[in-house]
Amino acid sequence: MPTLDDGRRAIEQGNLQQARLIFEAILQETPRSEEAWLGLADVLTDSEDKRICYENALKINKNSQVAKEGLRNLEPRANPLIEALGQAPPAARDVDEFDDDDDDREVAYVPESAVEASDGPPTVALVAIGLLLSVVLFAIGSGAVFFLITSLNSG
Repeated sequence: MPTLDDGRRAIEQGNLQQARLIFEAILQETPRSEEAWLGLADVLTDSEDKRICYENALKINKNSQVAKEGLRNLEPRANPLIEALGQAPPAARDVDEFDDDDDDREVAYVPESAVEASDGPPTVALVAIGLLLSVVLFAIGSGAVFFLITSLNSG
């Protein structure tokens, strides 16, 4: 079975995918390993997955400063554009909500594939708009090049 040191070594070597697999394997065997949750949070890229890891670490150790700091770093920063548009950022979870004394709660990891899609515009629509803009820009650019070449040749 892989160890926490194996995961840390994989991170030091820059092999984040291997580190992720190691920490996930450790958590399969010992789901209440605070260090494994924190290690997994270090190698994940999705903010919501990181949040789940830090929350699980806090369920195990409510005084974990590393997990509390990790959650604080995930909180959305003030965005001047959003403020100018008058939209409120999503509400951040309070780190202190993990300060109760219930240490027998079960921890769980939800992989990226199980997380539902966001409420943003459909990906297909975005791809179609991008493709349309690319075709239009290509046509305009091609026409301008053709015009320049024919102008230089006829002159």
